[in-house]
Amino acid sequence: MMSSLIHKNLSIAKCSTCCSSLKFKNEKSTSKGNEIDLECTNCNSTYYFKSGYLNLLPPKIRAEICTSGILARKIKDRFHLSKLSKNEQDLVKGILAGKSMAKQYFRNVVHPKHAAWSARAYERFEDIFIVNYLNGLLKNKQVTFIDAGSGPGRYLILLGSKISINSCKELKKNSETATLYRYDNTYDKNLRYVLGIDYSEEMISHSTRLLKKYGLGQHLYKRIFPITGIVQNFHLSQKGFDQTHKVIVCTFQTLGNQENIDLQVQLLQSMKKLALPHGTIIVSVFNKKLFKDFGLRTFYGREVKETVGEIINSKQDQENSILRTKRGVYSKWFSKEDLGQLFKKAKISNYKIMDEDSLQAVTGYEQYLKPEEQRKDVFPRAIVGMAEVR
Repeated sequence: MMSSLIHKNLSIAKCSTCCSSLKFKNEKSTSKGNEIDLECTNCNSTYYFKSGYLNLLPPKIRAEICTSGILARKIKDRFHLSKLSKNEQDLVKGILAGKSMAKQYFRNVVHPKHAAWSARAYERFEDIFIVNYLNGLLKNKQVTFIDAGSGPGRYLILLGSKISINSCKELKKNSETATLYRYDNTYDKNLRYVLGIDYSEEMISHSTRLLKKYGLGQHLYKRIFPITGIVQNFHLSQKGFDQTHKVIVCTFQTLGNQENIDLQVQLLQSMKKLALPHGTIIVSVFNKKLFKDFGLRTFYGREVKETVGEIINSKQDQENSILRTKRGVYSKWFSKEDLGQLFKKAKISNYKIMDEDSLQAVTGYEQYLKPEEQRKDVFPRAIVGMAEVR
């Protein structure tokens, strides 16, 4: 049966429906491994752990997602969706959009060596920007890292490689990625937990398989936690997290993938709450100045379109810098002022918003991304927001 340590660490979060504590309901062995059911102590909502990851989707959302074969028709014809609020309906659409593209998304959009350059350059900058920040923070602080919208586990793998000597061997040996993915004793000592939250079970399932493939299976639900859940209603429960400085990131346009302003503000509000009593929020979105000339052409080139589907924009969408695809992907691009307004609506203070005029090239990772590549291929289309939360 599952170790007591994993049992303990499955209690990292509270109920997604009412924010009460969870208790273990039962454990069973199957041909695919052990399964554990968890139950809310207040509203009796149920959740589960299986196949190496925890599923904390609210039951009424999970019921819509798990209905095989008719979900697209249900959304189109509004079948059953009267049970859900407008925000919940929009979340269901987003979950559906990610349902069929987890493997392709890692290969074509996220992979540190093989993804399309239009995506890879931007993500490489995010990687070194965040690691550069962590390098200084970890010298004298214990840190919990939370990726809000973790997809197929990009940061779980990256940070896992830095706490495990024998992991990610292919990336540690490659000249482009070796410096970034190398083992670091400071990370091993002071990076306490790495959590990845994504509302797509397929993305989380794939990230769990990738963690095992890259030699990080030993850290699952001990230090690395892939979780299927909605960031807007995710609540940490372990008091031990409060003893760490929490770094909450939402990168590569995840904020813009939330299908309305309410969900965007709620996501930022949840990040703020997760960061308390002391932490840092880092958000990265796409700059709408390049939406028509770059976003609708170069960025959504062959590899990306192969993954997310053909663009189906209306004239109104283009005027509002919103991109939609046949697979249901929604992407709102922002100005520096737009992102600042969202921070204000979320009541996040002490923040700064950076664009091409204020972003600084990160050095020390020239094999991974040269300073001139940062300035040419990333800065014109990046908006980065940071806030210290206390």
